[in-house]
This record gives sequence, C-alpha cells and structure tokens, in this order.
Amino acid sequence: MPGLMDGKVALVSGSTRGIGRSIAEHLAAEGARVVVTGRTVEKGEKVVGRIREAGGEAEFLRLDVTDEQNVREVVEETVRLFGSLTTLVNNAAPTDAVASTVKPLADTSTEEWNRILVGTLTGNVFWVSKYAWPHLAAADGASIVNISSGQSIAGFKGFGAYGAAKAGVSALTRTLAVEGAADGIRANSVLVGRVVALRGDSGHHTGGGRLTRIGNPMDIAYAVSYLASDRAEFVTGTQLTADGGFSINGDAVADAEAAAGS
Repeated sequence: MPGLMDGKVALVSGSTRGIGRSIAEHLAAEGARVVVTGRTVEKGEKVVGRIREAGGEAEFLRLDVTDEQNVREVVEETVRLFGSLTTLVNNAAPTDAVASTVKPLADTSTEEWNRILVGTLTGNVFWVSKYAWPHLAAADGASIVNISSGQSIAGFKGFGAYGAAKAGVSALTRTLAVEGAADGIRANSVLVGRVVALRGDSGHHTGGGRLTRIGNPMDIAYAVSYLASDRAEFVTGTQLTADGGFSINGDAVADAEAAAGS
C-alpha cells in the first residue's frame, strides 16, 4: 500500500523531540523524505537515525527559527538535498522561554514578549513560509500545516504572550490559505490540547483539560499527516482540533474526578 506522503518532501521545524519528532517520524513512515530540524545536533541526528533504521529517508539541519538568515538557508538547503519542497510543518516553539516567563502580562518585559512572539509566530511561521513559498508554489500538492494550541482560544493566567502568539498562528494560517490558493498551496492548522510529550511525564498533573484520555504525540502526528497529504486536497484554511474535547468542555474530567472523590 502506498503511504499517505509518498513523493512529498517535508520540512518539520522543532522536530528533535516530543510532538515534532513524532510528526517527522510518522511522515517518513508514510513515505515522505523528511528534513528534521532543531537547535541540538545530537538529538536531531538520533531522530534521523531512527527514521533511517525504519526504512525512511531523512536529513538533519540545524535550525534556529529566531534567526531569519538561518531560516532562509535551511529552506534552500532542503531543496538542494531533495530537489523540491512540498510540505511545511511549522511546529517549533520556544518552550524554555515560555516556561521561564509564566507571569502576569503587566510583569512581562518587552524582551520576553518579543522572544516568545518571534519563536512561535514570526520565525516559525512567517519566515519559514515566506522563504519556502516559491518552492511550494513550484510543487504539486503543496501544503503548510501549522501547530497551534488550546491557549489560542482560552485564557491562561501567566501565558499572555504565548496565547497571543498561538492565536496569531491560527489567524495567519487562514491568510496563507487565501493567498496560497492561486499557487496551489493549502494551509491548515492543528489545535493541540493536553499532550504528554516527554519521557517520565505521566500527565496526571494536568487535571481536566480533556473529555477523553491525555493526548500523546502520535495523536498530533496522525492529524498532521492527513492535512499534509493529498487526501486533504479539498481542505484548506481550517483548524483541525485534536484536544480530547478541551475546547468544548475542558473541565469535565476534573469535575467528574472531584465528584467521584467527594
């Protein structure tokens, strides 16, 4: 059986660990040639090794999405390595910066705000899409998939910059879809809910936030592979919600657990 991504060349930002790694590995398993990217070479090479051991094709390129010139170079090197670029998965986010700046908006510095906005929206979506655009326009079945978050639609104390950046990701996706139509480029996003992505993280600390189980990275990888594939060629400008029901009733599980314990 042919894979969903046969013939595709995919550049996945932030794919050395967690959700990004699962996306890169799954796209490769579905037949794509994949460029794994991130700031840590050792981690990236390990992901490439896993893909190759499974029979897939992959290369690693070091990418810092806060460096515009580096973004441009990685896009060009992807095309040099594989001859084309059909698929962008814009997944990178400055997780360390977000975790270290959980504070009220009034206490957030402009430097902290800008660091999160550039790492999540400006570099990760705007720059990558900008420099990839001519290559995507020249390809058949081109697609951009942006990773958004439940924080884009709900207010979380202390996460103003990140929530604003992810809301921007969702909004920019719609613009990319409209502008990409003439060039045959589709653009969609995935709204991610509570996902356990790190080894040793049980997810029990997350409380409610879902109607089903806690999510895992493969839940997001499956959503991305569909949107990036030609099976979704009639789907553009939309947001696929993969959040276990968080966005319709995020406290349901917590409420039920509290009631059961009372």
